[in-house]
Amino acid sequence: MLWPWKGGGTASGESLAGQLPGIGRMLHAEKMRVNGVDLQLKISAVNADFPLLLSWLAKMFRSENLQSAGGSVKVAYKVGRQVERWLLVDGGPGKPVTLFLIVAPEKLPEAKEWPEELPELPAGAVPVQVVSFPGRKAVYGSFRNAGSEPSNLFRSLSAALKLAGWKSLGNEAEQPDGGTGGIFLGQNPRRILWANYGSNGSGIYYSRPY
Repeated sequence: MLWPWKGGGTASGESLAGQLPGIGRMLHAEKMRVNGVDLQLKISAVNADFPLLLSWLAKMFRSENLQSAGGSVKVAYKVGRQVERWLLVDGGPGKPVTLFLIVAPEKLPEAKEWPEELPELPAGAVPVQVVSFPGRKAVYGSFRNAGSEPSNLFRSLSAALKLAGWKSLGNEAEQPDGGTGGIFLGQNPRRILWANYGSNGSGIYYSRPY
């Protein structure tokens, strides 16, 4: 949801989320910290057909505010000095649409400190985004510029985690192609880790207690 803001498009003096057709009560709110900035994630149900919502969004916003992909659509528009971002996900026929909402600064600072809960960055990699969820003690980190093939990066991580006592749930690193990601369980402390590497030197780690 926090892709770089390019500016322009529709602006508003207040949030437009309350005008969404079929918007219901808030289901969940959670504190989060992104690159050192405290934010809040809000989740609500929208009792309207997804095509109807797409039509409403097209009338309310300019095209540069919208990004559609399959059964979801992203919305970003300026509210005062902040940017309000929505992610609307289709629940399927007869089911509500889920709205994820975050209000954030126009530009977030660069990530600086890499969390100790996550594996060390690969050689040459630079952190892009670090997100923590204090309520669930979960941490997410993304990076770029890792200087090796995804399968090589994943094999190295898998070997290091195995030496540290972690267990791979799928043994993807032992497959002929080496794999590009997988899930690991640690016993001390008891945490679950998901790791995935992209073909362009990018990668993500996510870890939380279990």
